[in-house]
Amino acid sequence: MTTEPDDHTPHTVLVVYASAAGSTAEIAEFIGNRMRDSGLQVRVASVADDPDPADYEAAVLGSAVHNRALLPEFSAYIRQHGPTLRRRPTWLFSVGMAPGLRGPLGYPLKHVTPPAITQVRNQLHPCGFQQFAGIFARPDGLGVRVVVRLLGARFGDQRDWPAIGAWTDVITARIDTARPPTRYPAARGEL
Repeated sequence: MTTEPDDHTPHTVLVVYASAAGSTAEIAEFIGNRMRDSGLQVRVASVADDPDPADYEAAVLGSAVHNRALLPEFSAYIRQHGPTLRRRPTWLFSVGMAPGLRGPLGYPLKHVTPPAITQVRNQLHPCGFQQFAGIFARPDGLGVRVVVRLLGARFGDQRDWPAIGAWTDVITARIDTARPPTRYPAARGEL
């Protein structure tokens, strides 16, 4: 039996991240590996590597959040590549303490999106955004530990891998069904 050569090449996705202590980088790698397992061609890179999103059909962007702000290098990457990212399907995620908050003091803050993230969302108009909890090291100062405990945060690894996987699967399905077949790398400016 003879088969025709398959002219379809996997869709190309850039997963780019800014990580302070490694938690966000590990989430980005997990997202990239899960997308690869679904047949997408994925590059996972730090914003420090300055990957050009014009070489990819879609992008997933993530940053750690410290003091309700995105990491400065992530914000710089968005400023530099914003026009290109606006012309591609883009998803955003953040990694911080808020999604891990519990209790009467922390729960209301769990659902508040920091203004820095709202600004990026308004700038890029992404297809989706998700906040994930990260790894929370025990702070040195007693005062900080008390405040963190009052907010209902727990120390240690709070990442919810099944939730991260489910979110990744939604993105993968959207890319696979909404994008026409292409060749790697995606042509610049082509959508």
